[in-house]
Parts: sequence; C-alpha cells; structure tokens
Amino acid sequence: MEHKLAYQIKWAWAFSKPYRSALLLYFLAELVALGLSLLFIYYSKHAIDYAIAGDTANMKQSLWLAIWSVVGGQGASLYASWVNDRMRSRMLVRLQQEVVDAQMRATWALVKNWHTGDIMVRVNTDCQEVVQMIGTTALDAIITIFRLLSAFGFLWIMDPMLAVVILCISPLVVFSKLYFKRLKKMNQELKRAESNLGNVVQENMRFRLVIRALGLQRIRWDKVTGSQEAIYAMKMRVLNFSTVSKGILRFTVNAGFLLTFIWGIFRLHAGEITFGTMSAFLQLVGRIQGPVLTLMGFVPTFIRFRTALERVDEMLQSEKEEEVEAEYLPNIQQLRLRGVGFRYEDKGVFHQFDADFVRGKPTAVVGASGKGKTTLIRLLLCLLKPNSGSLQLHADGREIQLSSAHRTNFAYVPQGDKLFSGTIRENLQVNSQPVLEERIREVLVTACATFVYDLPEGLDTLVGESGYGLSEGQAQRVAVARALLQDCAVWLFDEVTSALDPSTAVELADRLIEAGKDKILVFVTHDPVLTERCSQVVYIS
Repeated sequence: MEHKLAYQIKWAWAFSKPYRSALLLYFLAELVALGLSLLFIYYSKHAIDYAIAGDTANMKQSLWLAIWSVVGGQGASLYASWVNDRMRSRMLVRLQQEVVDAQMRATWALVKNWHTGDIMVRVNTDCQEVVQMIGTTALDAIITIFRLLSAFGFLWIMDPMLAVVILCISPLVVFSKLYFKRLKKMNQELKRAESNLGNVVQENMRFRLVIRALGLQRIRWDKVTGSQEAIYAMKMRVLNFSTVSKGILRFTVNAGFLLTFIWGIFRLHAGEITFGTMSAFLQLVGRIQGPVLTLMGFVPTFIRFRTALERVDEMLQSEKEEEVEAEYLPNIQQLRLRGVGFRYEDKGVFHQFDADFVRGKPTAVVGASGKGKTTLIRLLLCLLKPNSGSLQLHADGREIQLSSAHRTNFAYVPQGDKLFSGTIRENLQVNSQPVLEERIREVLVTACATFVYDLPEGLDTLVGESGYGLSEGQAQRVAVARALLQDCAVWLFDEVTSALDPSTAVELADRLIEAGKDKILVFVTHDPVLTERCSQVVYIS
C-alpha cells in the first residue's frame, strides 16, 4: 500500500509541474485570508473590551480594523477561488486529453477489453476527482492544517491548559488504518458499479432502435435498473459508514465546545478573563475543531482520489501504438504476404498464409464468416502484428516492411458504422485542406452517391450518430466517397456492397474497378458478382 501511495504522490507531483505557480498563488492568497481572519478575532476581542470599558475612540478603531479584516479576507478568498477554478479547468482539459489520446492509440489487444461506457466514466468522473485533489483538496488540507496550528497557537497564548484539553479531545482517533482500508474498498466497489452502469447506458443509447425492433426493451431496462440498484446499495453502505463516523465527530466537537463554554464561564465569574477573551475563546475553539472536522472530510475525498487515479493511470499506462511519422509511397506496385501466422489468445487464425495484391489486379478476399477476413484487414492496416511471417510493400524497386507508418497509403471503407455525427461535407473531410467542389462531385459519382445533392441541405445535411438519417446503403456509399478523396495507392473495402441492391452493387463495383485501375484494390466480400469482376481471388479457409 505504501509503495502504491508513494507512486501516486510522485505522479501527482509530476502532473502538477506546469501549474505550480498558480498553485502557489492560490496557496498564498488563502494564507492571507487566514491571517486576516485571525486579525478579526484579535480586533473583535479588543473592540468588546473597549466597549465594556467605555473607551469609545479605541473601540471605533478596533471595529474599523475588524471590518477591514473581514473585507480583506473575503477579497483574498475570492481571488484564490478564481485562480483555483481557472487552473483546475486547464488541468482537467490536459488530463482528459492524455487519457483520450492513450485510448485512441491503444493496441487492439487492449481496445477489445475496454468498454466505451467504462471509458467515458473514467474520462469524466475519475479525471475530475483526480484534478480536484491535485488542484484544490491537497492544498486545502495544508491550509486547513495551518488554520488548525494558528488557532491552536493563538489559544495557547491566551490559555495553554485549555488549548491542550481541546486538542486532546479532538476526534483525531478516527484517522485509523482500518477506517482507510474499509472506505477504500467500498469506493472501489462503487466505481466498478458506476462503470457497469455506464456500459449498460451506452449500449442502450447506441442500439436503442435495434432494441425496440427486437423487443428487448424490458430486458435492457432491467439491466439499467439493476445497475442503478447496485450503485444505490453501495452508496447506502458508504452513507451508513460515514454517518457513524460523523456521529462520533459531532459528539466530540460538541463536547469540546461545551467544555470551553463551561471553562470560560467559571473563569469569567472568577474575574480571571474579560468578556472579550471569553468571546475569543469560543471563536478559537471553533477554529480548532472546525479544521479537524474539515480534515476528516478530506479523507473520503482522498480515498476517492486514490481509487480514481488507479483507474486513470491504468488507461494511461496501457500499451499504445508507437507514434511514427507517416511514410507516403505514391508508387506502390505490390503488397506481399509470406508465411504469415497469427493467433488470438484462444484460437489460431492464420498459419503460413501467403497472398499477393498487385497494382491493376483487383482482388477479392472471400471465405466463410469467422475464418479471418477481418483479421486480414487488421493485419494490412497494422492494427495487429503477425506472430510470424512478413508483410511487405514493393515500391520503386524496394521491398519495404509494412508498418503503421504506411497506413497513410491505405484508403479504407470499414464494415458497420462508417460515418460520424455532423454534416455529409464534414464526413467527407479527410484532412485539414479544403476540397474542391468538382473533386467532391467526381468521387460522389464514382461512389454512386449523388443522392446527397437531392437531400434538403445537400452536402450540408446533418447526419446523426452511426449515420442516423441515412440508410445503411447511403452511408456506405458516402464512406466510399470519403475513401476515394484520399490520394492512396491501396484501396481496401470491407463488404462494400453488402447494403446495396443488386443493380447499384454492380454499378458501384464497375465504377470502383475502373477508377482504381492504377491502384491496388482489395475487396473483402461475400458478393459473388463482385468476386467475378475481380482479376484474382484469395480464399481464406
């Protein structure tokens, strides 16, 4: 536990580096506010004593100083809050960007194990809790300790015995190892339950039309309510545990305040203190026990931070694809696979697999479902690495080992969800450079997608999530047009005619083969008509 805690502290310290000046400014502003609040106690005590003594001049002066202490303290506290909120916003943006980037570049072995709903919970909730601790709570805890020590020192100056008694009965005993371990375990279970709910809700929202069509509303709704009930049960456990802890704290605090009140009454009766001192006693006791209560309140936040950081760091430390500079090869003649072997954890897919994809010879890749066609695509795109064998590009007389740097040479149309939410024009955008309208029309014609010009808003027609608003066939053809806009030597199409009627499928196949006569064309397909139009066929069995 200590080793993990040390790692988390080092991680938080390293992450805070760009924001340390803002953190220091926030800390100093809070210290100024603390100092001015103590000055208020000091001047208010003297104002009361001067008022009882009938010293009008000094009473007014003390009152003005007390008022300005309050105003100054509020101003410093407000400024500290502004600095802190601004800094935490920058922190959150950076941490979320790092987590999202890590997941965008995660290897296939990890991508398949992460559910989108769980990732969204971690990106939103967990990142916020990590930033809250680093940007606010940790410094607030230090400031609270300063408040506790300064109030204790002030009270010590006024009455050492009372200061010792108040400190001894403060509920520090609650900070036990057992308390920490139990609270951490409950928070870990709560986080898992929240991630599970995120998974269920994300799937229900994404497939809501399919769920209705299949009549699965009741089953999927039961999953939502079941997940919510699990979260509720976890929260009730945390609530019950916290209620008992708070009960002990409040009883101890009230006992301390009552002791101070009785102590002050007897000493005031004996003439050993003034009424102003009695008032200062009561304020200082609150300023000692208040920070103790606040520190105790930091414990659940600290536990949540540790749990959240474990989950965030798990994503940041996941295996990622190495970032490499893209290598554009305009004159690729052949894509050659020799002796390729690949297996997932539970089954083998390829063993000594050979294939040649040649420029100007459209190739159909066919085979039964589950035999490895999708795996072949992932290997060609270097989303997976073969266990054996080689994948090579032949360009300008060179043999080049295929890597992720060469992905820029592939125009790819996937099976399934193909479009993003936004306009059709935005979906056709393949880089930051604007595309000429003539070029857009040209690829739309080739992709049999000129229907977009008949839509109410044309190219500016909005498309919903997963292509909602267009038919599957329409979305498929827009995705083909997007691929054609890329200046790539290899065109890779996965079931490109699966959602089209026979006549449109034939027309699209003919147009793609004609447009790609100087390209390497790879069609992964079950379509016999498309297969017949290809120069060669690669069978996967």
